[in-house]
Amino acid sequence: MSAADAHKPLAGIKVVDLTHVLAGPYCTYQLSLLGAEVIKVESPRGDMVRYWGGEPEQVQMGLGTGFVAQNAGKRSVVIDITQDAGNDLVAQLVDEADIFVENYRPGTMVKYGLDYEALSRNHEELIYLSISAFGQNGPHSSRPGFDDVVQATSGFMSINVRGDGPIRTGGPVLDYGTGMHAAASVLAALLTRNQTGQGQRIDIAMQDVTMLLMNRNSSIAATTGTPIPPGQNRDGPLLGRYKTADSYVMLAGYLPEHQRRILAALGLDAYSALSGRKLNAQIEEIEARVETTLLSKTSDEWDQIFADAGVVAAGVRDLAEVIATGQPEARELFAEVESEYGAHTVTTAGYRVDDEVFEPSGPVPTLGEHTDEVLEELGLSTEEIGNLRDQGIVA
Repeated sequence: MSAADAHKPLAGIKVVDLTHVLAGPYCTYQLSLLGAEVIKVESPRGDMVRYWGGEPEQVQMGLGTGFVAQNAGKRSVVIDITQDAGNDLVAQLVDEADIFVENYRPGTMVKYGLDYEALSRNHEELIYLSISAFGQNGPHSSRPGFDDVVQATSGFMSINVRGDGPIRTGGPVLDYGTGMHAAASVLAALLTRNQTGQGQRIDIAMQDVTMLLMNRNSSIAATTGTPIPPGQNRDGPLLGRYKTADSYVMLAGYLPEHQRRILAALGLDAYSALSGRKLNAQIEEIEARVETTLLSKTSDEWDQIFADAGVVAAGVRDLAEVIATGQPEARELFAEVESEYGAHTVTTAGYRVDDEVFEPSGPVPTLGEHTDEVLEELGLSTEEIGNLRDQGIVA
């Protein structure tokens, strides 16, 4: 552990990370940012997102953008858990760890002898986290699922309807939301362990997290038993998306006072002084004037006007435009990390503690880069590691 990481809140905590794709790795990435040592156990083929996105050479090296984004600072070990000797090695790693995280379909860990009951038998302080699409119990627990499938099953797509039907929201917001929620659950389990001395079994379902992300709508549906109508681009007067000369702006006229300030910023003074009742009485006329007025300038021009006026409204930007504003830089939302391919820009923890933002503690690992190093720490000799490699158990 470097001196720079020694003060982080999870310094001295070790995590064995048997996760792949996005939700699980994003959870362990959050733990790593907070100072935990994360040993990422991969199959001989590697995490499937190693080969998602980027330049051809980058993808060929197994350092695709899908992997880089949430794996900097971890150590990569290749162990084949389909072989008994591989299972034994993972169990040995877990014996030396505080936290074990897996995101396989329920029942898979039992098959390989890496379930909570097996691993906690001699490790009562173990915090064991399982992330799955639908959870460890219930009528859908055995179903597999990725972010886009859970968007369909959870009701998330049903409230996002445009054009010819329900749409998938980009992001993938559910994977990352699940990863954040899972990291929070681990922190809660660590606090509980500090109080009781006992480990914890955590069960996180992507569908559950998705319904929490729709908290108000989920509560209404559970109370009334009726479906929630989909949201629209316009939810009310001066409330929603409007076209400009080149793009769009979002107006948030939730209350008459918000509407009056928006109208004043648009230069529609004849309407900005009206009472709430008079605003409502003339709303069709006002909406038409607002639409015409917004077409006279670009989104950037209106965004600056809204910012200067302190109006709750803004231009619609893409991610590159957001980054170019300098606000993410001021917030230290990104950090530079290295890999064998080169330099990458990745996200930080995204919040400030005593004016510090937690960043990755190391580079992005290549597949199996730390296998020998980690196994030597377990006490295996060079000869033993060589034999395991010859048998295809490690790589």
